[in-house]
Amino acid sequence: MSISYEQLKSGLFSDHDLVDLIQNFNLENTETGWTIVKYVVRNGDTVKALSQRFQIPTMLILRLNALSPGATLKQGQVILLPEPCV
Repeated sequence: MSISYEQLKSGLFSDHDLVDLIQNFNLENTETGWTIVKYVVRNGDTVKALSQRFQIPTMLILRLNALSPGATLKQGQVILLPEPCV
């Protein structure tokens, strides 16, 4: 599934949240597309570790998957991760 920056913004985040979440992304073009991919959680995966591994803000992973900040991931669980289209 591919969505535009504007769709991502309007569907999930307030303007303030969005600014905080995408600070680490280099979005030179506001029409940057996103692909949402399914990821199968492996033994030992945590939201923080996935955030670091894929360079995605932790809060973005939490919001896309309706997880609370202390959520524990289980092996075999399927979660959504955003991937900028290049």
